[in-house]
Amino acid sequence: MADLFDRRDIDQVTQTCNERGKPYGIKFGEIRRLSNSHRALEAAEFARVKGRYDALHSALFTAYFTHGRDIGNMPVLRELAAENGLDPDAMETAIVEGRFSEQVALGSEQAGQVGVTAIPTFLIEGAAPITGAVNESLFREALQAAAARQAES
Repeated sequence: MADLFDRRDIDQVTQTCNERGKPYGIKFGEIRRLSNSHRALEAAEFARVKGRYDALHSALFTAYFTHGRDIGNMPVLRELAAENGLDPDAMETAIVEGRFSEQVALGSEQAGQVGVTAIPTFLIEGAAPITGAVNESLFREALQAAAARQAES
């Protein structure tokens, strides 16, 4: 799927992400492919039910953005599930049976309704959605403006 995008654009995004993540100890690896994240989203919902959402979510993020792994690939999901305290067989069965597909579809629909067009998108009340790896100053300005609006109310 990466061939649908200009390699220079992907490399620029990776470089920008690394520059902005560096102060926080976040390292982005080379993005070689754009994974279909639907299965990963379903795996995350499975993990939420099992009380392991945060652990799996973090593992998925690191696997994709730092290590360049395909988080749409079932063997990768099974490995991450096992490493994060989940039963990989039960997770795969849930995904294959589509137990969380309606929930994921609803979440995607709701996200679109509030202006989410890409990942990550940050929503701050009263401000336009903030999409992508943006400068910290933009967040500060949006949060300060929201705090000022709150203080006025």
